[in-house]
Amino acid sequence: MTDEGRAIRAARPILSNLGGGLALPPTAASIESRLWKLAIAILVAGLVVLALTRLLHPATTSDRAPPIDTLPLSYGPKNYAAAVVLADNAVALGTERVRARPQDWIFQESYARALMGRARLTLSFDDLQQATLALAKGKAEAIAGSGPLLTDAVANFTVHRMAPIAQDLRIFDAAAVRPDKGDRAEAEALRGDVAFYSGQYGQAAAHYRASAAIDDGMGLAFRIANFEYKTGHPDAARAQFERSARMNTARTRQFMANVWLQSGVVELSRGRWDDAEALFRKADQTFPGYWLIEAHVAQMAALRGKLDEAAQAYHTIIARTGQPDVIDALAVLYRVAGNGPASRAWAARSAPVWDRRLGMLPEAAYAHALEHELVLGDPARALSLARANMAARPYGDSVTMLAWALIANGKADEAARLVEALNKTQWRTAQQYGALSQAYAMLGDSTRSDAARDTALDINPRAFDPNAALIWFGNH
Repeated sequence: MTDEGRAIRAARPILSNLGGGLALPPTAASIESRLWKLAIAILVAGLVVLALTRLLHPATTSDRAPPIDTLPLSYGPKNYAAAVVLADNAVALGTERVRARPQDWIFQESYARALMGRARLTLSFDDLQQATLALAKGKAEAIAGSGPLLTDAVANFTVHRMAPIAQDLRIFDAAAVRPDKGDRAEAEALRGDVAFYSGQYGQAAAHYRASAAIDDGMGLAFRIANFEYKTGHPDAARAQFERSARMNTARTRQFMANVWLQSGVVELSRGRWDDAEALFRKADQTFPGYWLIEAHVAQMAALRGKLDEAAQAYHTIIARTGQPDVIDALAVLYRVAGNGPASRAWAARSAPVWDRRLGMLPEAAYAHALEHELVLGDPARALSLARANMAARPYGDSVTMLAWALIANGKADEAARLVEALNKTQWRTAQQYGALSQAYAMLGDSTRSDAARDTALDINPRAFDPNAALIWFGNH
């Protein structure tokens, strides 16, 4: 392995919120450039972001407003297991309907929605693939100008297929029966999502404003939170999550747990580990049994140096779910602990799962699979996956991941050019500056390397904490 390959494997914290993660113990060659994940700070406080902030969320929360953890919960399952049972029942009903009337596109759509609902809990690629097939059948059966167009657009976005969304939305807009304002607002927000994940941040802001003008809602608030988070406004992101909780009068345990989980991710990204852990635990208490929340809690144990406790928690989750991200987190933990054979054994276990997912829904699997390869597998394959991921969704995270893959393959000059171009946009994360610092260090430019490192530390003061190598979770 090249020195560059070893350096990238030690730089895991910088990438961990990009959709999977790099996580290895620090080395003398790489500790100067290791960061944790998706920490945010302002690069361009431009008019677009200012307008977005003013239009889509309040600047402050009233001191008289009760804390959101005192807001009453409405209905819904009390834990993850109960939610899965309900999701299973919805899928079973959908299966019966499409079996009885496969020519009815409405039944195909409801079946697809049930599958996607379950996939949001289980991250089942089988469900996601089946949902896309059901929607394709529904569109084929529908008369021109009708069909499950908006649901199909949502499904394509879910599996990271950006190209088909515009056509769905064009037909949706031209429907003979005018959609209601909620659907029209969702269509506009989806246009914002496509723009955001295509690296067109100003266009994304404009679409989100347009969506809010039609029908401002909690779903848009989550989108705005993500926009603020990724473009340098973590406090505004937290305010948006809180706003979504106040807007949702039918808030469920699952919904509130997601508010706490995503809020914790924001805090983790700026080095506030105590706050992040408290939020993850609150999420776990609100909606017990959800493997993704449990993985975040286990990760915090690892950050505290409780490696045995974290490993046991990961083992328990894997036995119940078989999630490859959790398997990779365990493999990294064992490597940090110095147990190379166990690390390699677990990495070998997740590799075929990633290969299968790449075969099923490649765009949805690129980012996670490339991180697996970057940390635990083949850097050359990671670079190939990173280029494919960039082609599918050319936004800030994809740029940064491609930069790290280039560094792992000794292409520091190309990596530096990529990140310097990214720095001219509204995107600003610790990861991008960590990659830039590493690239310039490899190119022998210590002045620029140090400057990039300092910027990364401004974003996340704990970016270079040695324990940050254990961070794997925190992506949406």
